[in-house]
Amino acid sequence: MKHLHADKAVLSDIAAVVAGHPFRGKIDPTDGAETAVVQMRDTSTSGVDWTSCVRTEVAGRREPDWLRPGDILFPARGNVSLAVLIDERIGSLQAVAAPHFFLLRVSRPDVLPAWLAWWLNQEPAQRHLEQNGQSSTLVRNIARPVLEATPVMLPPLPRQEQIVGLANAMQREEELLHRLRQTNQQIMTGLARDLLAD
Repeated sequence: MKHLHADKAVLSDIAAVVAGHPFRGKIDPTDGAETAVVQMRDTSTSGVDWTSCVRTEVAGRREPDWLRPGDILFPARGNVSLAVLIDERIGSLQAVAAPHFFLLRVSRPDVLPAWLAWWLNQEPAQRHLEQNGQSSTLVRNIARPVLEATPVMLPPLPRQEQIVGLANAMQREEELLHRLRQTNQQIMTGLARDLLAD
């Protein structure tokens, strides 16, 4: 691959970083509530599983930071620090991030949110977080200044789009392979059962 031109920045140059919604105590499901709360267990590399999110009432004096497409959630604690992009699948859902996430909002037109999410999950950014996170014995904590200081490389927009497209295609391929392996396993189990039944 030929050498690419890319500008160097730190995260705080290109995105605002705010804390998730300040729930006090446990997040309890409320019947008939409209607001979805994204917690760690609702996220994976393929995004947010909106169906698994707890629905609750959001109280408080100030208007919450409602999640919108292009937002990036980043866990402040935990041993897996993977950025998750909020995409169009959120639809018209009213949703907030749980307190253990940072909410990142890209502030520049020459940065694709999907690019930033992808970059944060790559080795150079992950290494920065690994080296600068406070690790207690059990769980790693990432302070806001550490996250804001994460180095980010910024190739031109068309190049960002190209790489994101490639990453998405690879992700889909992984998911297809996973499904295929499950199906193969079911076929094998079926064959074994048939043999037993004979």
